[in-house]
Formats: sequence, C-alpha cells, structure tokens
Amino acid sequence: MYNLSFEFSIEKLVHAIAYFSKSGIRDLTKLKVAKLLYFADKEHLLQYGRPIIGDVYWCMDYGPVPSFALNEMSAAISGPEVPLPESSDAGLFAKILTVKKLFVKYPCFEVISGAYNPSVFSETELGALRYASNMYGRKSAMELVDLTHKEPTWTIPNQNRLRGTRALITYDLFFQGAPESCQRILGRLVADQFGVAIPLAGDAGYVAFTNELASYDFTPEEICESDVKPLFRHSKI
Repeated sequence: MYNLSFEFSIEKLVHAIAYFSKSGIRDLTKLKVAKLLYFADKEHLLQYGRPIIGDVYWCMDYGPVPSFALNEMSAAISGPEVPLPESSDAGLFAKILTVKKLFVKYPCFEVISGAYNPSVFSETELGALRYASNMYGRKSAMELVDLTHKEPTWTIPNQNRLRGTRALITYDLFFQGAPESCQRILGRLVADQFGVAIPLAGDAGYVAFTNELASYDFTPEEICESDVKPLFRHSKI
C-alpha cells in the first residue's frame, strides 16, 4: 500500500462546512460533517488526483474519519474562554461558523450570513462539494456511517482493527474498485510521490513487460555494479 500525502487546508475545511450549511443541509454535527467531507474528498481525488481538504484519514468505529478536521471541529465546539485572533484556527471557525448547542442532541455547525467565500475552492472542488451535498446531504449521520462501513477504505483496514482503536487509511484505498481511468490517476500519483511505476490492469503491454522482467534470470555477468547498490526511495507501507 502507498501512503500518499497531501497538504491539509484549514481554510478549505471551514468553508466546506460553510458550503454544506449554505446548501441547506441540516444537523451538521461532527459525525455528519466528517462523512460528507469523506465523500467529497473521494469524489475529487478519483476524478482529479487530489482530495479537497488534504486530511489524514483513519478507520474508526464510525467509519473513515478525517483526523485533522475532527480535532479542529472538536476545538471549535469546546470554545476557548479567551477570544483568539482571527488568524488562529479557532478564530477562523468563529468568523465563518457558529455552533448551535441549544435544543439539539449534538452541537451543529451553521454558517454565519455572508461569511462563506467560494473563491477558496476551484470549480472542480465546488463540483465535488455539490456532489456530496446532493447525494448524501439529506441522509442522517448514522445512515452515512452505514454507507461508509461498506467502503473499501473502511472494510480493508478494519479487518485487523480492534474496536475502540484506529487504523490508518492510505489514500490508495480510495481507488479500490474504481474505474480504469481513476486507476491511471493513482498510477500518476504513485509515480510522482514514490518514483514507482505500478502496472494497471488495462495496460496489457506494460503488464507483459513487467512479468517478463520479473521472471528473467540474470547471470552475474549481466548485472552492473550500480544495480546491486542500495536504492533509497520513499517508503511504502
């Protein structure tokens, strides 16, 4: 498995929640937001080769969880006693979102009127957010949990995970079962980040070449000295 990495954006996280709220999605609890972010990130990753918020996902009891986003939402809900600068993460949340705690079972996020800024997103990112909102916005948090429990990103790392613990979800798992066009995107990502070419099911010529190379028996005379020196590459897990 290849542990692809991306840069996390607190600004996109806050405005993604604001987008969901502005779209009329109700009951935006931490759990529901986490699931909507997952589906939006997956959609954009498979189509364009990068997630929207660039988080690190973990397999937990309630499905895939974007860890940085969860921590930031928890901090925003707890609310510091002393006002923080707008440049801080908590300050950014307070500038864009309010936390509704009264008359609800769990705290919910709501966008402050006029605070949402769509310019932080590209057109393709807005499309992925729109997709997640339209497809999953009307479902309850637990319905979304049930859906994510069927995703390979959860079922695969969950196989050896003990209840109450967490297991890392590598981004290559998002591509499990995806169409060949998406697999080619994965191939480019792995090549860019790890310098490794992975064979794709649709590339018959490449597969034949790698199989032939793997089965070829080199004699000592055919092996150059440079080929037996250690090669240092990005690690894969």
